[in-house]
Amino acid sequence: MPGLRRVFTILIIFLGPGFAIWWIAHTVKNHFIVLPYLGYEYKYDSSGNVIDSVAYQIPEFSLISFDGETINRDSIRDKFIILTTIQNTCPDIKECGPGFVLFNEILYSKMIEHSDSYKNVRVISLLTDENGNPDSIPSQLLLEEMEVYDHSLWWFASGDVKPFYSFNYYGERFIDQPSTPSAGEIGNKAFVNSLVLIDKDGHIRGVTGAKSDTDIRNFFDLLKLLKKEEFEAARANKNK
Repeated sequence: MPGLRRVFTILIIFLGPGFAIWWIAHTVKNHFIVLPYLGYEYKYDSSGNVIDSVAYQIPEFSLISFDGETINRDSIRDKFIILTTIQNTCPDIKECGPGFVLFNEILYSKMIEHSDSYKNVRVISLLTDENGNPDSIPSQLLLEEMEVYDHSLWWFASGDVKPFYSFNYYGERFIDQPSTPSAGEIGNKAFVNSLVLIDKDGHIRGVTGAKSDTDIRNFFDLLKLLKKEEFEAARANKNK
């Protein structure tokens, strides 16, 4: 009996991890976190009960890139969009909405390194002042700073910010949310200091801050989850 117990213990030690991996692979692989849709709009009946809801979808818009090209709804169709603002005072983190250098190191560089995985992802950075008011004239300093980036992947543009940030966020429009100066945010609007994730249908799927390495890493995790969702959907369609 002791000998049998010893053999059983050895089997557990050596086969246990393998069995766990087998079990996860066969039962958990299709169960992952699905990102919520943000910015739901609700319709109520006369008694105040919700009778319908619809997730916010980016409406028609028109931007002009720093290269003079038009960016509109057709431009982002079937693409995942990482939305930021950008200021003429960038890349100085104390005077820039996003942590520009951190964003480059943590997220953009990974997009370049793994281009096959992120080939349908684009970054759009909207030129604003520190309070989120649209600015149409990029400074020469900013233009020179932007030259090192691939403009086919990272679009720098000017235009109306309202179509992108006017979604419902905890009972208020995100565009009206105040900034948090104590967290190093500039200006008086939170959206200036944010990263917004937009899916291929124009829905808002994630929002984080854009100043710290932690916020940018968290946002990158959201993007990876959205890409995982795309992969699982493609596999499900293939297996039909």
